[in-house]
Amino acid sequence: MRKIQLVSCRQKAPELEKAVEINLDKPMKEILADLTKYPIKTRLSLNGTLIVARDIAHAQIKKLLDEGKPLPEYFKNHPIYYAGPAKTPEGMPSGSFGPTTAGRMDMYVNLLQSLGGSLIMVAKGNRTRAVIDSCKKYGGFYLGSIGGPAAVLAAENIKSVEMVDFEDLGMEAIRKIRVENMPAFIITDDKGNDFFDEYNK
Repeated sequence: MRKIQLVSCRQKAPELEKAVEINLDKPMKEILADLTKYPIKTRLSLNGTLIVARDIAHAQIKKLLDEGKPLPEYFKNHPIYYAGPAKTPEGMPSGSFGPTTAGRMDMYVNLLQSLGGSLIMVAKGNRTRAVIDSCKKYGGFYLGSIGGPAAVLAAENIKSVEMVDFEDLGMEAIRKIRVENMPAFIITDDKGNDFFDEYNK
């Protein structure tokens, strides 16, 4: 009877490619010039300033524009993170601070990008074709953030939170946050490419 020799194969666990570090405190043109070098799906590590604004804040900005007022400079100078904080625990810079679903802000993107704002957006979920087309037209990007571990983002990646505008809106107010090593991926680029396209065919 032939003996069968079993060879033990130790397989190496898969490794993620090193994340590309993006300095969010550079001028917007320089951040965009950095992002355009990389394809969709590229893993990023975000460091610097984000402006936090979601549904009601976007509606307030649209109201200002309808009244003939200019787009606030902070919408032009910084990426926009669609999120809202939970109550801040004692000793922490913020409470749970995960991204909200991006699609709720889709109706505002073309207008804001045409005025030089929202050129980098950070949130979760897919975007409409109108947003993808707008990013191609105006040179914008949509970056996907991680939706599940919102408390982890607050504990490990968000270093400070500052009120910026519409304080009366409470959790919906516009804030400025500083992040370190915040994980994200390029979902929509400035060339009309979108991560979800391959799944929508």
